[in-house]
Amino acid sequence: MQFHELKITDVEVIHLRVPALDEACEWGEDGVLIRVHTNAGITGVGESDSSPMMIEACIKATQSHGSSQGLERLLIGENPLEIERLYTKMYNGTHYAGRRSTMIHAISAIDMALWDIAGQFYQVPVWQLLGGKFREKIRAYGTFIPSASKKKTLLVQRNY
Repeated sequence: MQFHELKITDVEVIHLRVPALDEACEWGEDGVLIRVHTNAGITGVGESDSSPMMIEACIKATQSHGSSQGLERLLIGENPLEIERLYTKMYNGTHYAGRRSTMIHAISAIDMALWDIAGQFYQVPVWQLLGGKFREKIRAYGTFIPSASKKKTLLVQRNY
């Protein structure tokens, strides 16, 4: 498939959550994956640590007017390789919905998925598309790990 023929066909929202929706949740026990599908069968994946239901609303919302619409509506039929243009289109198309917090998290998750699509299309790792290797190795780290008790949380924090 040629560059100009590639089109976005769907934006899928996948909820990830450990406890049931009506139960309390700690940070890190819910999140959301975004899959951006194309007419070439290439699917890009992005993620966000924000509220899955709110991210879904940002993506699936119907149009209120030109500056207040869901992200999916802005993307269907577009070329996913035009990443910067699509970022600007999403940013400008959500002016009235607000472009902080959850909306910018949703835009970011889609942006990740678009880069994933580009890496697959060009058959190179995304780090190469973003300017190439900078280091030979990086130190691994862990952020917050939910626990069942404060005692476990304190032990985990000391290990950092």
